[in-house]
Amino acid sequence: DYFDSLNSEDGPPGLVLADVSGHGLSAGMLMSSLQTVFHPLAPETDSLVEVLKRINRLYIHNINFSTFVTIFFARFDPRTRMLSYASAGHNPPLLYRGSSNGVTWLKPTGAAIGLMEDYRQRLESVELTPGDILLLYTDGIVEALNLLGNEQFGYDRLVEVIQQNEDLPANELLQRIRQALTDFTQGSLLADDVTLILCKVNSS
Repeated sequence: DYFDSLNSEDGPPGLVLADVSGHGLSAGMLMSSLQTVFHPLAPETDSLVEVLKRINRLYIHNINFSTFVTIFFARFDPRTRMLSYASAGHNPPLLYRGSSNGVTWLKPTGAAIGLMEDYRQRLESVELTPGDILLLYTDGIVEALNLLGNEQFGYDRLVEVIQQNEDLPANELLQRIRQALTDFTQGSLLADDVTLILCKVNSS
């Protein structure tokens, strides 16, 4: 897994969360190279879509078609509370808008990196309001298995933890999610990396 904050020339800073298929040394090296590529590319343009297209062009002929990278790339403007994002096949972030408004999943806006030469990507945006909870994650949490290996932690369980603890500060809510995962797996070793980024919008 890889997550980072990235500067832009004129606009708000960017946030990136990525996950490479596979495990081991080759996957680790691919993630390391992704960080090296992102930092010079992101400040060159305010277009999230263009950054992902350039990264795909760099990777398409340098990795096997059995290997791919999912990326969620976003910028949040605190003045307007607008979250702009492009998602290259990444697990949809969870946007919880309270018990009355429910859950919105920020679905992928294009394919994962490294799968196709004719790469198409689009930009989406959503306005965040006070009290909204935004959770970014990698598939290691939703695909985590219980001790018997016959059930995944899943999306519904993730939503349930947030619903039951929505009034907590962001750092405490994050700890509740981690504890729920530990309880579900009964402390067994996870088969995949788990990365969580949780944001809670305040009124100021």
